[in-house]
Amino acid sequence: MSRARTRRLPRRRWWRRALTARYGAAGRSLVRSVEAEYARVLDSEPDPGGPVLRFHIRQSIAPALAAHRVLVRELDDPVAARTAVGDLVAEQMRPVLRAAALLDRLGPGFPAVRRLNRLLVPRLFPVPGFAVAWHRDDEQGLAFDVGTCFYLEVLRRHGAAELTPVFCDGDRLAFAAMPRSVRFARAGTLARGAPYCDFLLRPPP
Repeated sequence: MSRARTRRLPRRRWWRRALTARYGAAGRSLVRSVEAEYARVLDSEPDPGGPVLRFHIRQSIAPALAAHRVLVRELDDPVAARTAVGDLVAEQMRPVLRAAALLDRLGPGFPAVRRLNRLLVPRLFPVPGFAVAWHRDDEQGLAFDVGTCFYLEVLRRHGAAELTPVFCDGDRLAFAAMPRSVRFARAGTLARGAPYCDFLLRPPP
């Protein structure tokens, strides 16, 4: 894939529709600014090594960071900009949430969902970007902590650590949409000052 192509804003049409719906005619110029900012983010970001971490940067972190920078400039209100990016990230998650809803209709029990998460978590959140420590894996629960978060580290490097909770909230949305055979609980996240991000999946009472 050419360098020029990798610098294009992913899902550009979606961003144009979303920003136009939110900001009217100004959305067209906003998406051009976001795309230019996205290219600048990629230019300043070292290769993290490995396709999965590159995917996190190009598909999730860099688009949100670019939108945040542009909206902070345009709105002159960091809180409003962060709220808007949170809303946009949540909207982008709708296909994932629909897939989770489909999984619910298939009716897998807690053991199957537990095994699926134990398989996927190390692949979707690999080292060295994420440090995952497993604490429980039995019929009563699956528990793990994330002691190093790639999202937080990248955003901190760009002076935008305050944007990280947008993605923490994405965890909550994703797990809330999982099958009814699973309950998700969390005490805190690195982005909000906890010593680690904790994940607990358990069967319903």
